[in-house]
Amino acid sequence: MKRLKDLSHTATRDTAEDIDAKRLRYVFNLSTFVGGLVLLLFAFRQLESQDQVLRFSLFLASAGVWLTFIYVRITQRVDVGVAIASALVAALSIALVYTGGQNNSGLFWVFPLLFIQFIYLGAKRGLAVSVILLVVFSVMLGNPGAIPADYDSADVTRALAALITLMILATISEFYRHHSHLALSTQHTGKVIEAVTDPLTGLTNRRFLDSFFFPDCMRQESAHFPLTVIACDIDNFKLINDRYGHKKGDDVLVSFAAALTDSLRSSDVISRVGGEEFLILVQRANEDSAREIAEKLRACVEQIDVEGFPEGITASFGVVVAQHYSDLQAAMVTADEYLYRAKKEGRNRVVSG
Repeated sequence: MKRLKDLSHTATRDTAEDIDAKRLRYVFNLSTFVGGLVLLLFAFRQLESQDQVLRFSLFLASAGVWLTFIYVRITQRVDVGVAIASALVAALSIALVYTGGQNNSGLFWVFPLLFIQFIYLGAKRGLAVSVILLVVFSVMLGNPGAIPADYDSADVTRALAALITLMILATISEFYRHHSHLALSTQHTGKVIEAVTDPLTGLTNRRFLDSFFFPDCMRQESAHFPLTVIACDIDNFKLINDRYGHKKGDDVLVSFAAALTDSLRSSDVISRVGGEEFLILVQRANEDSAREIAEKLRACVEQIDVEGFPEGITASFGVVVAQHYSDLQAAMVTADEYLYRAKKEGRNRVVSG
């Protein structure tokens, strides 16, 4: 069960992170591409201006945004690109407030630039950067004689109030977007676990093997192989159902599953693949220990005590070791063949190659 949760959560987490990473990549690519063009346009419009600081800031910001865009396209390091772009946006915001921008409108261009910080950095980091910028803006605007820009005091008051409002709303929006995304991911994880879990025994099922475990074996072969494949089947289970009823048969299955789980490591996989058929996959176990593991399980099954069922339970086992992922399907077929041989030879035994 632990293995199921680990792999299911890992797969779901990876999916959620992939979705969020793709969202950020799309936003970053669009904002830097369009932003670089807009900044370049404004920079060229300032060629006739006497404000060299503003002209230099716009050209520098445009070049920085484009270089960051190219860097991310080459390296795919969106996290680094976002950090650089955030710093460039912050520097441009300060420059606009300091110089006043074109026609003293720089203060009002800060609003979209501040919002970009939340898109790039999320609620917490976006708020932290915004608070720092707000402090810098307040210091500059509180000392109008120290900056070239000439703002009306009423405009300054309204702009600062609007910036604070924007910060609060952006923080709330990004915070709940993130948490709603996590809630959906958690809900999805629950559905995934439910879909790959046998409801009676709590073990994994065939869908888990096909959807999670086998693909993981292919991706990380060294973490799983050599892999001992054990096919096992409860002996005379049909007679148990016929004689004692399906409720008692269910009790036998639950006790059998619990005994197997208690006898193996939490990292090993036990799946119910049929009515009374189970597939056990013991990771990093070689041929020397494979039969020993199966014999231990067989002896453990003999000790199972099910209330109201005095005959006791036995099981038969077929054991094969797959050295590599390419051997896995053949090993599973051979393990089934050995299991049927164990049945024919008298049950309650282990057959291996």
